[in-house]
Amino acid sequence: MKKIYIILMHTNTIPSRIVKLFTRYEYSHVAISLEKSCDILYSFGRKSLKNPLIGGFTSEHKNGDFFMIFSNTICKIYEIEITDNQYTEIKQTLEIMNENSTIYKYDFLGIVFRFFNIPLIFKNKYVCSNFIAHILEKNGICTFNKRTCLVKPKDFENIPSFKLIYSGPYHSYD
Repeated sequence: MKKIYIILMHTNTIPSRIVKLFTRYEYSHVAISLEKSCDILYSFGRKSLKNPLIGGFTSEHKNGDFFMIFSNTICKIYEIEITDNQYTEIKQTLEIMNENSTIYKYDFLGIVFRFFNIPLIFKNKYVCSNFIAHILEKNGICTFNKRTCLVKPKDFENIPSFKLIYSGPYHSYD
């Protein structure tokens, strides 16, 4: 058996504050990590520190530029036990997406449709919660009572097989 980690976070960036305003939920972003240290996070979000409108598949490092600038990021970290096969599949998916990151875009239009609960999917376009839900469902780790394109960060909080292991400032987690 292996473990993966789902990280709910609020970075306090302008886009995250807007998401928080509309969702009324403490956390505005979700990511996945393959290591307990959660030093490397995979998700969909901004690809440019200076322009939040340039978005897509990202791999962020805890000690990288983004989290150095947004060092007041708060988070909840959940641990999920999975099979070796599931871990291998997720790892391979993330590696392939990382190698081909230029073809994956952030689904800005989809955000509007999600707000109105309209399930609209575009090829190679995701928002953070849609991406993580897709990865988990595709690998048989959990299912949601809605289409993955409608999953929101708060939907990850009450999954019985997810074990909360940390809540607090991201930089304080080790």
